[in-house]
Amino acid sequence: MIEPRFKRRQLSLATLALFAVAACGGEAAGTADAADSVAPSAASQTGAGTVGAAAAASGAAEQVMTESDRLFLDMADGACNAVDFPSFFKAFTGSWAVRAKYTAATVTHGMTGQSRSLPRRDYLALNDFPIAPMDYDYVTAASAAAFEGKPDASWRDLSYVQLEFNTANDNRRRVDWLPGIFQKHQTPPPPELEEGLGELVRATGGGGTLLFFPTETCWELVEDVRNPMPQP
Repeated sequence: MIEPRFKRRQLSLATLALFAVAACGGEAAGTADAADSVAPSAASQTGAGTVGAAAAASGAAEQVMTESDRLFLDMADGACNAVDFPSFFKAFTGSWAVRAKYTAATVTHGMTGQSRSLPRRDYLALNDFPIAPMDYDYVTAASAAAFEGKPDASWRDLSYVQLEFNTANDNRRRVDWLPGIFQKHQTPPPPELEEGLGELVRATGGGGTLLFFPTETCWELVEDVRNPMPQP
């Protein structure tokens, strides 16, 4: 079986541009061709100023705004306007700039039963957000960072996660995540599995919960709590 090849960058600019345009409700046609020369929109430039202030307030001013960050900001802004939480979540997981803009003033963080409330500045300074996007799936941020640093890394070096989205009546959003081994990892994978991860076969960690509260214009992260490793 030929293993799928992954680009070194987690999401190409072309893919990000498509996501951003889709989240904004625009036409995606032609975006991929022009992605490498996309100019930041007025919204992203305004967002960049807001993020710069948020980063400075959070002690993250040393972060450098990249084209990828600007596209993720565009994607988040469009998702907020469209009330599209899945697209907002992808942008939130993909960029420190989006997290700086859409994190609450205080965040509950830590292990289940031992979590504590942290000011936004302290939470962001930890640089400990647990999830990162990888193509159309999600992986642990730690495995994504290791993958980017290894020229000979395989997709099997990544720790993929299962996500479960839940919505409360007041538009609060809860995302439960769990790293594990999926049908895709089996040798050979099930013949009926044509694409995607397939079903979760075995958990490899405790995962955790991310909680977002609605604001007047979007959502903001208020809780990032981790679960202990499952007992064998």
